[in-house]
Amino acid sequence: TYTSNPEAYDYLLRGLESQWHFTKEAFAQARQMYNKAIELDPTYAVAYAWMGWTYWMEWFYQLSDDPQAVEQAFAMEQQAIALDDSLSLAHDVSGAVYLFRNKQYEQAIAEAKRAIALSPNFYSPYGVLAASLICAGRPAEAIEEMKRYYGLDKPVYTRYALWLCNVLHLDLGRSYIYQDHVWD
Repeated sequence: TYTSNPEAYDYLLRGLESQWHFTKEAFAQARQMYNKAIELDPTYAVAYAWMGWTYWMEWFYQLSDDPQAVEQAFAMEQQAIALDDSLSLAHDVSGAVYLFRNKQYEQAIAEAKRAIALSPNFYSPYGVLAASLICAGRPAEAIEEMKRYYGLDKPVYTRYALWLCNVLHLDLGRSYIYQDHVWD
């Protein structure tokens, strides 16, 4: 749910501004802003979702020494979903946690599909879905999802997107590819 409290919304925007620096310090500063937003509006699901995302990014990119970071990410996303089941970001990050932390591939696939259904133009859930399908031993099914992910992620081509493309190609017995036209 979004908020009707302008001060809470302002703190959310400040958190978003901080987090895009992608450092441990920036994520900590963003969480301070999200915490303030949540204090002002405890039902602010979007603030929980973004807070969980910062914990997830710290864990995934190994910026945190805290072994509980991934658990905190999951807890924040579950809180966001409990408050508003229509948040694509919360389902996306939950799917990633199911995939990478628990290796619960079918649950990860379900969460990614839910995130896609809620926001079909959001690139990230396609990557989670493709990675989950690869890990579940279904790389051929991952091709279309990876194409969607890669198409929506342009022109950014995040490291994750390139890594995922290469994993997919290797799982399909193709050579390593690191270029624009990975589907030729």
